[in-house]
Amino acid sequence: MQETESASVATLENQITERYGLLLSQTHLAELLGRTTGSLRYSLSYPSDHQTQALKACGRKIGRRVYYPATEVARIIIGINDE
Repeated sequence: MQETESASVATLENQITERYGLLLSQTHLAELLGRTTGSLRYSLSYPSDHQTQALKACGRKIGRRVYYPATEVARIIIGINDE
């Protein structure tokens, strides 16, 4: 079971990395999730579910911008908990 999950995470991570690079901006993350940038910003400001809380927590602030590592985004989308 874990081998299947890790294989699907690796596949998704590779697809995300090929398209957006190692770090996703909020614009890229919104595009990946099929949302507008404004609705993603609002959801991250007021996280109501576990997935949104995990996305907010994995954000890395570089200067004034927040970026999201492709590896962690893939794990969150697949639904693997590190807890």
